[in-house]
Amino acid sequence: CALPICDGEVEILARIEKNLAEEPLAGFVAEGTVPNGGVIRVMDAALKKAIYSGMPVVTVGRGNAEGISSRSRDSLTIGGSNLTANKARILLMACLMKLGSLPPAKDPEAPTPDEVKAVKAKVAQFQAIFDTH
Repeated sequence: CALPICDGEVEILARIEKNLAEEPLAGFVAEGTVPNGGVIRVMDAALKKAIYSGMPVVTVGRGNAEGISSRSRDSLTIGGSNLTANKARILLMACLMKLGSLPPAKDPEAPTPDEVKAVKAKVAQFQAIFDTH
């Protein structure tokens, strides 16, 4: 794989470990492609591991937020709408304080159907707040 892709995945995986050890209320803001916030496949896989480890992920577009980052098709990430990464980070922190973390799967790389359902239900609560701000 190309070096930047691997570096991004390694950085996310390292941050997951650090968050689990030191930051009980943690999440990620994925500043993806312009304008809709898409992330590359390898980073998406690492972010899914974060989600199933209990950390919500918000996707936003890069730059001046001309596009809209909508809900993900799989209902696992939070669409940051037209928020910049900084604004999404602040709103994510507020959501974590209000709602707490996502329910972690016993095995984040192979969640059960019930664990997926629980995560999606909690992500929907985060999304409802992002939809109104």
